[in-house]
Amino acid sequence: MVTVLRTVVPVAPLIGITGRTSAGSVLAPGAAHLADSPVDWFFGEYASRVREAGGLPVELPAIDDPSEYVERLDAVVLSGGGDIDPERWNGPAESSYMVSSERDAFEFALLEAAVIAGTPVLGICRGLQVINVFFGGTLIPHLDEAIGDGHSKSAPDRTQTRHAVRCEADSILFDLYGSTSMVNSFHHQAVDQPGQGLKVTAYSTDGTVEGIEDSSGLIVGVQWHPEMLESPQAVFAWLIEKANEKGSTGAV
Repeated sequence: MVTVLRTVVPVAPLIGITGRTSAGSVLAPGAAHLADSPVDWFFGEYASRVREAGGLPVELPAIDDPSEYVERLDAVVLSGGGDIDPERWNGPAESSYMVSSERDAFEFALLEAAVIAGTPVLGICRGLQVINVFFGGTLIPHLDEAIGDGHSKSAPDRTQTRHAVRCEADSILFDLYGSTSMVNSFHHQAVDQPGQGLKVTAYSTDGTVEGIEDSSGLIVGVQWHPEMLESPQAVFAWLIEKANEKGSTGAV
């Protein structure tokens, strides 16, 4: 009798990435027949970093029931983008830009489903703010580019680091980045009051919140854009590790 040994190939965890929807006129300004056609678009660096870390990225259109996505996903990335509708956190409308109530509705429902299912979540820039507002936190309406670390100041090079962040001891971000790390910066709002059950675990040098985590160890938010930085980013490795742990337990 011959015994056949089979090599078990690990299955890459499935990582859902949120994007945004625009009218077709954004991509085809001269094509009248496409002007009102919805276009879903995603910055590809999120998917690239997920794949490099060992995950299989899936870009999620904002349609259908988000909980059905979560049933099939091992982790979620809440990506950057426009501001959250200030009505969700009692903020001023005049300092909010690129608001999409449709995107808000989808991502808040997606996050709720992930929390219920115990699915790991990484929030980046806007994604961190979605996490904070979801848990009842508030935001600073506007950070002037001329004040503090110049968080909202435009930079032609997205990989350019702007300031240092200080990570708190006994936190996931400290384990990933050490006590300090240099980061880029592309945001004009930030966490004011942290949401219930969230802990601030990273600050910029001017005291602005740069990282949050929840007590379960499954939700991390960073205010900078690690997907744009050239060096390997440990936070994506963390997400894939947690996604693999979820997959191995068969949690849904």
